[in-house]
Amino acid sequence: MTRQHTFALARPGRPLLAVVLLVALGSTRAEDGLPPTLTLDQALKKLDAQNLSLAQAKGRAEETRGIVRQAMAAFLPAISAGGQYLRNSASAKLSMGALLDSIEGGINTISPRPVQLDRSQVPGETVIQPLEAFSGQASVRVPLFAANAYHDFLAALESAKAVEASVASARLQLRGALLQAAWWSGAAEETADASERALSISQEHERSAARAVQAGTSAPLAHLQAQTDVVRRESDLVRARAERQRAWLALGVLLGEPKPARIVLPFEPTTLVTATATTEGLTHDALERRPELRSLEASVRAAQWQVDSAWWRLLPQLSASASAFASNIAYVTGEKTGWRASVDLTWALYDGGFRYGKRAQAEGQLAAARAGLWAQKLEVSQQVLDATRDLEVAKERLRLAARQKELAVEVAASAKRSFSAGLASSLDVLDANDRLYQAEVGQAEARARLGMASAALARVTGALLEGASGR
Repeated sequence: MTRQHTFALARPGRPLLAVVLLVALGSTRAEDGLPPTLTLDQALKKLDAQNLSLAQAKGRAEETRGIVRQAMAAFLPAISAGGQYLRNSASAKLSMGALLDSIEGGINTISPRPVQLDRSQVPGETVIQPLEAFSGQASVRVPLFAANAYHDFLAALESAKAVEASVASARLQLRGALLQAAWWSGAAEETADASERALSISQEHERSAARAVQAGTSAPLAHLQAQTDVVRRESDLVRARAERQRAWLALGVLLGEPKPARIVLPFEPTTLVTATATTEGLTHDALERRPELRSLEASVRAAQWQVDSAWWRLLPQLSASASAFASNIAYVTGEKTGWRASVDLTWALYDGGFRYGKRAQAEGQLAAARAGLWAQKLEVSQQVLDATRDLEVAKERLRLAARQKELAVEVAASAKRSFSAGLASSLDVLDANDRLYQAEVGQAEARARLGMASAALARVTGALLEGASGR
């Protein structure tokens, strides 16, 4: 049967440290009721939905998607429309009929035969400058050849993928922190339980010492020593409860809520990692899963596309445009509507070195991205080795802590029997009980460290992103 451990986060975030300390001090006066308990899946869902650091990362990802859309606009058609109201200080018209009459009269004065000009296609009057006019136009421009814009779009797309991967990286880090802190705060909860047991044992010994003094089999000093130990255990219990309350509130803050919370971890400390996994296999898994590497790989591709874009900037750009227009006043052609179309070629022969500077910048970014990717791979490999070693050390420490507790239980029981028989002093019992308390606390801490080491190894290998519980 799977054991269930109820734990909470061990430490609050620094910006809320003062608030957490106030809550911890308040909890030293009285034990508060238990906060709402969450399953691990519920806690992870809240973490994804409400954690503020993750929300900021998601906002940056949304921002990069907007940049991708802006880059795409450079090689897609652009359509625009506009209108105008015009008012001039005066109007001017040209009468083509009168002009033709004058020309015709002049020709007839010198021509032997009468000449009559054709007026069928000539407008009566042509407005040169209207007093008022309303006009509108619509135009469309289509890029035909803009290769650098396409490469800029690909670079923006890869940059967006890099930011998306960084969101997954933030989620992985938060999940690892949640599990590690949960195991550590589990030690705080077990310490509180151990403190309660130690107080109960100390009170029982105080009553036993009082009876021994009354019976004349023990000196009054033994009773005073037992009373002192009771006070010390009460102090330990107050401190342990304060730490537990601080952990509950800190867990709530991590989940994006200003109130305490608890979670239940439904597995043992080593469940997150396959016992038969080799270091080489874990390293391979880490290099395949870690979102930081996917982010850097996308950054390398984005830098490469930027280099290509810098080269394509040396070529000309070709575009086509068309527009239609209309006015309430006839144009020179005599029509109130019209259209025009054009094909435009733009070739920047020299731009002061801007394009060469862009290429040098892109090549530098590419070199830095490649170096960063290689450095991250080395760091991931080292993290796997360190986490594997820490896990083995934590396993051995838990084994020794369990053995130490077994011995402490035997010593405490023997001291109690010896004191009752008058063969041991009160100090012997107090010392044995203190060793038992320290052994229980040490075992709780060792179990928590094993859970933290297991969660750390699952985090550095990327296993925590595979499912809700990371298994």
